[in-house]
Amino acid sequence: MFGNHFYVYRQPRNLLPFLKKSLSLFISFCFAINFISAQSVTVSVLQQGTGFGDSAYYDILKVNADNYWLVGKYGIISNYNLNGNISAVNYPSNHTDIYKIDQFDEQHYIACADKGNLYFYNTNSREWKSKQIAGFENSCFYNITIIDKKSALICGGRSAIAHSKKAIPNGFIIKTADGGETWTKVYSSPFKMIWSVDYNAENKKASALVYVPNHTSLFSSADFGNTWKKERKIGRGIYYDIESGDKQEQICYGGKINGSGKLKYGSEDEIEFKESGLIWSKTVLDNYEIMTACNGNILFSDNGTNRQLIHTELTDKFSLYKAAFVNPTQAIVVGSGKTILLVNIHPTVTQE
Repeated sequence: MFGNHFYVYRQPRNLLPFLKKSLSLFISFCFAINFISAQSVTVSVLQQGTGFGDSAYYDILKVNADNYWLVGKYGIISNYNLNGNISAVNYPSNHTDIYKIDQFDEQHYIACADKGNLYFYNTNSREWKSKQIAGFENSCFYNITIIDKKSALICGGRSAIAHSKKAIPNGFIIKTADGGETWTKVYSSPFKMIWSVDYNAENKKASALVYVPNHTSLFSSADFGNTWKKERKIGRGIYYDIESGDKQEQICYGGKINGSGKLKYGSEDEIEFKESGLIWSKTVLDNYEIMTACNGNILFSDNGTNRQLIHTELTDKFSLYKAAFVNPTQAIVVGSGKTILLVNIHPTVTQE
């Protein structure tokens, strides 16, 4: 049946050494692939103080291709240049904390501060203007969101709350429709603190994080911030900041300073980071994401996955409040103790 072919039966050899060798090579190969596709991140300390008594940087604004303004505690405004130079910005300061800085357009900047203070800067005339809003002398303007070239929302509460003191919050949201000349209170509650506001230009919806003891709720407005209603409970504890996601969902983050960080996408279950401390902010450029947290910690990820905790040992347990990408593979991070860090991302070629 089989023609002239001969078949010789041989005793099976011991395959165990061969399998062990093959398995070892396979594991090494997989390890090499993982290593090649990973992102390497290094952090350099550009500046830091000696303790919490020093000033702190809370926010960052890119003012042109080469310069970034860093604003914060005691009314500090510093200019960070991409050459690495850090210099003071002279303006009519009354030395109250500046919490946020934003812009109506390329010409008009606005910074919101403690004790009801606002600062305005015109890039064309290079002139500063400041004003204290009547009725808010004991309040902090904690967060701001721009609606259009003339309209914005600011939220906050009692100054004592922002300085970690116990007080009745007297939370509020105020709105301007004339570039900051006049402001109208559009929401208030004596027992709630309004930590953050956000406006989504795509769906024309404004959102706010409202905190009462033990939990945070999401409030929303469908008429450019003129009226507000409770949408849902976000979760227990403090969710500190909010932003609009790609799918028009709200992304919230917060946690405890000496505990875990929390991140929540829309109505999904929260994601907990046990060692980061409270998450203060999230910054994204292309595939890279940096979340700033407590005690010198940042959470870095590529495509929002495989987040890794990166710790930088600082003079004290300084919080890191904000990050800003200065190019596709570098970001500056600022925080307590006048801390300025430079984050360097070292991309590697993924093996196909």
